[in-house]
Amino acid sequence: MTVSNSNFGVNGASFQRPSSSSAAFRPGTSRKMSSLFPNLPGFRRPNTSVGGQPNVNGTSVIRFNQNQSLNYQNGIMMISTSIRPSTASATPEAIDSFKMLDSQHYQKDALHPDDMSGRYSLTRQRLDHKAKTGISSNLVVGKIGRRVVPATSLIRSGAGFPRDGFIGGGNSVGSEEFSLTSAYTASPNNLAPLPPVLLFQGYYFEDIIESQIEDKRIHRCDIYYYTEDGSVEIIEQKTENSGMPQGSILRRGKVNGITAGKFRVGENVEIYARSYSIISCNESTREYCRNVLNFPESALRSLPWPEDTFIKKNTEKMMRETGFGNVNRNRKMHPQKEYMEALLGKPSSMTDLGSFLTNGQKCLCFDMIWDDTQKLYGDVRLYKMNFYLSDDTMEILPVHSKNDGRDQFPKLLKRSKVPKDIHRPEGAKYTWQDLNIGKVLNIYQRPMTIAAADPFTRKFYASKGMHLGNNININPSVDVHYERQIPPYNGFGSEEDSLRSCTGSIKPLPVKKEFHYDKRGQVIRFNARLVSKKSEDKNRRFVIQYFLEDNTLAIREPPIRNSGVIGGNFLRRSPCKHPDGTKVKCQDFYVGAILDLNCHRFLLMDADEWSYRLMENDHEGNFPYSSFERLFTILQGRADALEMYFTQHRELNLINFQDLERCFQAIGPKLKKQELITIWRKIDRKNKGKVSFTKLIKVAKGVPIHVSIMG
Repeated sequence: MTVSNSNFGVNGASFQRPSSSSAAFRPGTSRKMSSLFPNLPGFRRPNTSVGGQPNVNGTSVIRFNQNQSLNYQNGIMMISTSIRPSTASATPEAIDSFKMLDSQHYQKDALHPDDMSGRYSLTRQRLDHKAKTGISSNLVVGKIGRRVVPATSLIRSGAGFPRDGFIGGGNSVGSEEFSLTSAYTASPNNLAPLPPVLLFQGYYFEDIIESQIEDKRIHRCDIYYYTEDGSVEIIEQKTENSGMPQGSILRRGKVNGITAGKFRVGENVEIYARSYSIISCNESTREYCRNVLNFPESALRSLPWPEDTFIKKNTEKMMRETGFGNVNRNRKMHPQKEYMEALLGKPSSMTDLGSFLTNGQKCLCFDMIWDDTQKLYGDVRLYKMNFYLSDDTMEILPVHSKNDGRDQFPKLLKRSKVPKDIHRPEGAKYTWQDLNIGKVLNIYQRPMTIAAADPFTRKFYASKGMHLGNNININPSVDVHYERQIPPYNGFGSEEDSLRSCTGSIKPLPVKKEFHYDKRGQVIRFNARLVSKKSEDKNRRFVIQYFLEDNTLAIREPPIRNSGVIGGNFLRRSPCKHPDGTKVKCQDFYVGAILDLNCHRFLLMDADEWSYRLMENDHEGNFPYSSFERLFTILQGRADALEMYFTQHRELNLINFQDLERCFQAIGPKLKKQELITIWRKIDRKNKGKVSFTKLIKVAKGVPIHVSIMG
């Protein structure tokens, strides 16, 4: 092997990588000029003049100062990889040789990430690998003493070379002697050709139970067979959006009973209880099987993949989703985006540009009706239609009402051009000339009638010389008012509790009972009898008590000996109602009243003294028949009639309650028994049973009873 002298340094040269900015490589640079630059990293200057200082051998020497070991590479502080000994001596020839060596083995660093010619390029990595393993056509082997070393080691260790050539030459370095022998051409064992790796393609089936579109799933696999040690590796080919983990199925390892002769195209290979069908192999595997394994051509001929329903449907779905394969997805470009792309130079259509500039966002608004009553559960629906003049598109919005029982969908039809004939989507589309009140539009098989228009729409059509006509009276379906039917009281518990469970919430609160604290302890009692045609009920008497504090009543029947009826509680204390469903109130209690209580009719005959006083002194108007203020107006109007009546009946000097009752029956008006009792109690304060009729006349005229009328 022939090696050039220019690739190596000369005798006694110990090299340092000089910087391109150093003054040593600038012709004509003087010591005075070089001294202007400080010793900074990356800038080296000689400490002598260009001529140098005499060496011990009489040659000129150029000395360099030591540089720092850190340097900026691509903006990052890194350790410098250049050979920079602290002190070295070199001749001009050595410097030229070093520059060539430096350009070959230490190339420049990468200036930016896209720079592939620097230290980290593939070429640089390949040369570094050869330099580490000792393989290079340009490297020679030298001998230092009894050791044989590469020439690069001699250069890096500072060993010199003869000026006139080094093939077969020699020199002494220190106390050792070296000689250059021959080029190192032997190859290490790790660079010997490796045994081939066989690649087969196959598949296996997996049963699918829960899917409706497939019953079997096909898994495509790449099977690697390493002839080096007979190991097998299986990797499943990845399928997009399969929803299953894919990749390595079997790591590299030996499988009992599996050899290279098992993998024949068209046959099945069972590996760990799973059967793989071999259908193909690559070209290098085919050559190996043909030449080494002596496979017939029938065992090497590739077979097609079986049809996979999942992959087919998934591919069609992804084509629709991504638009791959020129799938038209009917997407409309936004006007702003179209405008921006037109500014950047993209050609745009001028079809709708003039209409857009003229009309802008002008919109015609119509009210529409869709009568769907011919179908089962169909009704009349109301809609709003917005027709955009800029591009002749329309959108239809449903009109929702409160509690209409329908989902609140915002749109029935999104903004788009609507064809007149649904069977010809590329045909004529609806325009503003086709819209008029009363016209029926076929909106995708829905007959929708235009019923009304807003003022702007009417103004627009008037400017075009068109008359829309009168609005159609939209009569929506009459709202049905459902009245809640409250079931009758069944007698269990209180009626308020039963009513709360029917009309209240799911978790009803306890019923608040009505209680009047200002009337606590006030009870009115009446003596009553049954109004009945039965003979056994004629002599039965009852005591009815009404509690003003909570508007409840109780009925007791005093026991009568040998009557055949057991007395006691006839009705426990509880609120009662009339037959018409209204509650029994205190206004219903007066002498002479007939009450229907729990299917029994009671006639109130009289009351006790406490009850009379309570009713007469009530100022809230709860007992109108016991109010003497109201009765005084009646007596005042009948004073003359009373005086004339008793003048005609002079024998009635002293009158009783029956005489008073007959008097009012004669002169009128007809008063209830409770009212007569109230008047009688007014004139008979001492409860003697008989009083003079003059007291009645004095009361009627408003004269005090103790004052004489004549006086």
